[in-house]
Amino acid sequence: MIDKMIALMRSGFERVKDTRRNNLTYSMPNLLSLAFAMFSLKDSSLSTFREQFDVRAKNLERIYGVTELPGDTALRESIDQVSPKDLQCLFKPAIDYLKSENVIEQRWVLGKYTAVSVDGTGYYCSGKKSCPQCMVKNHRNGEKTYYHQLLGAVAIHPKQSTVFPVACEAIVKQDGREKNDCELNACKRIIPQIRSVLPDEEIIGVFDALFANGPHIRALAEEAIRYIIGTKGQTFTDIQAKKLEQENQLETFSWQTKGKRCTVKFKNGLILNGQNQELLTNYFEYSETSINTKESTFYSTWITDISITQANIKELVEVARARWKIENETFNTLKNQGYHLEHNYGHGKKYLATNFAILTFLAFLIDQIAQHMDKIFQKAKQICKTFKSLWEKVRFVFYLIPAMSMHAIYKFIITRKQIDMPAIE
Repeated sequence: MIDKMIALMRSGFERVKDTRRNNLTYSMPNLLSLAFAMFSLKDSSLSTFREQFDVRAKNLERIYGVTELPGDTALRESIDQVSPKDLQCLFKPAIDYLKSENVIEQRWVLGKYTAVSVDGTGYYCSGKKSCPQCMVKNHRNGEKTYYHQLLGAVAIHPKQSTVFPVACEAIVKQDGREKNDCELNACKRIIPQIRSVLPDEEIIGVFDALFANGPHIRALAEEAIRYIIGTKGQTFTDIQAKKLEQENQLETFSWQTKGKRCTVKFKNGLILNGQNQELLTNYFEYSETSINTKESTFYSTWITDISITQANIKELVEVARARWKIENETFNTLKNQGYHLEHNYGHGKKYLATNFAILTFLAFLIDQIAQHMDKIFQKAKQICKTFKSLWEKVRFVFYLIPAMSMHAIYKFIITRKQIDMPAIE
């Protein structure tokens, strides 16, 4: 299955527009396939990856379709010129595959919705190297920090560990702009991307408190995307709810589970804020208290445009709390579980850093699909216990043994065979 997804990605690279005027010795699909292989194999740097070209050339060709092995400069300069929009389109074929296998439908929440969590993270920071797209932080001592961030969108489910990236938008200084970009502006660009990847799905976007504002909610409505947004108890809606709570006008019920007392309170039809009085929203809050100590262990508040009832409030809370999967199962994995998202593989002059980040997300998407659907992948992961250990073993086999497919490499790891080779003298 994973080899089918790699081939699907390769066919997507064939459609990427090549705008280069120089360095045409190597084809763009070949260059993109090579870069994708680097992130798929989780090499820690481009130089480390490049050192192994000679010993892994045939495996690169058989598994990733790479037939040409350029130098570092040719690879970086060529991918630097690719429009990120062309790579952003490559999430859709993989998600379409999940839809064809009914995976998306099986992960619906609240009866019919695909939940998509959206949040931002950093992926490049330097005190020296910069490009026209770099955002800039000016320090009091006169020094500058140059950095890039991105906004990710991943399909989540409260009861499943896998997440499926559906879109990735760079938070970088836009062409012709002097001011830094921000998450709110990037979200305006990513919302249409989410809809284009999931054109027929009922979608719930799950966001943090930064997005509890009228323009964002209107932008979601334009793409027919419902929302659950955290509020941190500080919005105009929270103030209304607290007043209603004092008047005993919030609907409330509680239950006990695993040594905790859980309580929900909610109210439909509250005004979003003074600037958007025509926008009505629905409020809910959730708290957990230890039955033994009576101490509060969790409390949070949200707004949503889904009508709240006692029948759906528990699942609404589950979906709202699952927003953290973009932090834990996505960004944390990409930074600490072998993907090296924050490592500088090359900054470039235009789009290189952004394109490398998108390719990292695409490699992660393929791995998540394999983790969810491929039993051989699952067994290999079980044997290796951690993802870092699995990636290390995959690279080791990839370096030393001729392999016809990634599936064959996972099977080799499962059988735990010893390689019968003569001792080195």
